[in-house]
Amino acid sequence: MAGDIKLKYPVASVVVTVAALHSLTSSATWITGWFGASVNNLSNNYLDYLYGGTFSTHASNRQAGSINVWVIAALNDTPTWPAVATGTIGTEGVGSFGDIYKRDSLCKLLTSISTDNLASGIYTFPPTGIAQLFGGSVPPFHGLYISENVSTTTTAGLAASGSALYYTPITNQYT
Repeated sequence: MAGDIKLKYPVASVVVTVAALHSLTSSATWITGWFGASVNNLSNNYLDYLYGGTFSTHASNRQAGSINVWVIAALNDTPTWPAVATGTIGTEGVGSFGDIYKRDSLCKLLTSISTDNLASGIYTFPPTGIAQLFGGSVPPFHGLYISENVSTTTTAGLAASGSALYYTPITNQYT
């Protein structure tokens, strides 16, 4: 078969539901955070998912810090998710890990966004692939974990509106 293999974007970018992201409390060690809904790659067989987004910080109690975005893979194709202290991986909502060691053994850091102490700041990260985090392959099921320490208290560091996450799947085609 002669021809070229080219990247293909088979569908439009997908908006990730972030309904509970604004209630995320500040965590000095990033063990309390927000779990995104599970993304199923069993039938799509995409080669990669490019995640990008925007975070809007709260207007009060601001401090310089970081907003971290991690990717978690299910343990198998059932999917079986690793156990956490609170919440459920693969289900959108607030949750936590028992300690930093559990977080670091389960999560792959996709990006860390440094923030300043200005109120109502807007911070973005460009589309970034997850396959690189898992040895070049996308797991059958994955989800996001987001944590931040941009508030001077344990109150919410992100604003009630203005944060948005997207992913764009990638496959290839022969031409």
